[in-house]
Amino acid sequence: MGKLIKISAVSLGCPKNLADTESILGNLKNVELVNENDAEYIFLNTCAFLKSARDEVFENLKLLKDKKIILMGCMCGLIDESIFENFPQIKAVISSANYFKVGEIFNEILKDKRVFAVNDNPKVFEEINGKMLLTSGGFSYVKIAEGCDNKCSYCLIPKLKGKYRSRKMEEIIKECKNSIKMGVKELVLVAQDCGYYGYDLYKKFALPKLLKKISQIKGDFWVRVLYIYPERVSPELINVMKESEKICKYLDIPLQHGDAEILQKMRRTANKDRILEKIKYLRGEIPNIYLRSSFITGFPGENKKAFLNLKNFLKEINFDHVGVFEYSREEGTEAFSMPSQISNQIKKKRRDELMFLQQKISKQKNQNLKGKIMKTLIEGFDKKSKLYFGRIEKFAPEIDGQIFIKSKKALEVNKFYDVKIISGSAYDLGGVI
Repeated sequence: MGKLIKISAVSLGCPKNLADTESILGNLKNVELVNENDAEYIFLNTCAFLKSARDEVFENLKLLKDKKIILMGCMCGLIDESIFENFPQIKAVISSANYFKVGEIFNEILKDKRVFAVNDNPKVFEEINGKMLLTSGGFSYVKIAEGCDNKCSYCLIPKLKGKYRSRKMEEIIKECKNSIKMGVKELVLVAQDCGYYGYDLYKKFALPKLLKKISQIKGDFWVRVLYIYPERVSPELINVMKESEKICKYLDIPLQHGDAEILQKMRRTANKDRILEKIKYLRGEIPNIYLRSSFITGFPGENKKAFLNLKNFLKEINFDHVGVFEYSREEGTEAFSMPSQISNQIKKKRRDELMFLQQKISKQKNQNLKGKIMKTLIEGFDKKSKLYFGRIEKFAPEIDGQIFIKSKKALEVNKFYDVKIISGSAYDLGGVI
C-alpha cells in the first residue's frame, strides 16, 4: 500500500448531508481522516436551502483557499463550471446523484483532473458502499431517501434534490446492522419526508415495514424517525411504534404554520383541523409520545390575525420541542413573487415571541418528568461540572436538549442507564443514577 492520502470533511446543513458525507468518506480507499489544517483534500458538503446557508459555503471556500476542495451537496445544483475559475482550489463538483461514483471521481482528481459531475434528473437512489462514522455519542444518521415530491411554495429542495427516491430496504437494513456492530446505540432515520418512504419502489408507504425490520435486529439500541409529514402518520405506523421498545416514542412533524390561509399559500396539504385530529389520535394511542415541530414566521400575507392564529395553535398543540424560523425569500420559489412580503424586523419579532412562548411550554413539560425513571444513553463526562451528560428518548441528538447526571460511581459512555429525573429547565434535565 502506498502513502495514505490525508483528507478532511466539512459537512454543512442538515443531518441528511452528514449521512452523505459519512457514506462518501467510507467509500474511499487509501485515505486517512485528519483535521482541516493537515488535510490535502477537503470534502465540502454544502447546503443551499437558504441564502444564509449559501453564504456560509462561500465563507468556507474563502477560508479553505489553500486546500484542494471537492464540492458536494445542494449547492451543486445551482452552479456551473465557471465555479472553477472563481475558486481555483475546487477540483470537483459532485451532485448527490453522482455520489456512488465518488471513488472513481477521486481517482481522477488525484491525476490532477477537474471533474464536474452534476446530474439534473436522477431517477433512482444510487447506493454508496461503506460508511465512516463522524458522529459522536453513539448515534448515527441513516438516510432512507433522497429528494422530495412535495410542492411547498417556499422551498427549493425539489429543485435542488430532484424527485423523491427511496433507498432499497435491504440496503438500509444492512447499514443499520453494520452500525450496530460498530457500537452505535441510536439509529436516526432521515429523509425529506420519512413518511413517504417506499412509495416509489413498493407502490405503498413502507416506513412501518422498515421500522419493524430494523427493530428486529439483535442488540440494545434505539431507532428514531425525523421529519414525517402529519398526513403520513398512519394507524399502521403508530401500531409499529407501540409494539417495539426499540422505537423511540418521538416524532418530528414539520407543521410550518397554524393559520388556514397561510397553510394554503404554503401549499401544505394538511389543514389545521386535520392536524389537530391527527395529534389527538396519536396521543391517544401513544400517551407518552414526545413531539417536535418547526414553524415559519413572516410568510407573505401573514397579518396580525394570522400570526395570532399561529400563537394560539402553538399553545393548543403543546409540543415538547419547537424550532421557529424567519421566512427566507428564495428566488425560484412560488412564494418569492407573492404580494404582501413581511419586513425582516417583524419576522424576527414574531419569531422571538413564539420562541419565548415555547420555552414556557417546554419548561413545564420537562418539570412534569421530575421523579420519573428514564432510560438514558450516556454520551460523556463534563470535568468542570463533574456531571455526566446524555439523552433520554425525548431528546433527538444535536437538536434537542440533554440530561445532566450526578453519579457516585463511574459510568460507561455509550451505554444505557436508568436515571431518576430531579429537575427540568426549558431545554435540559437534571438526574441521578
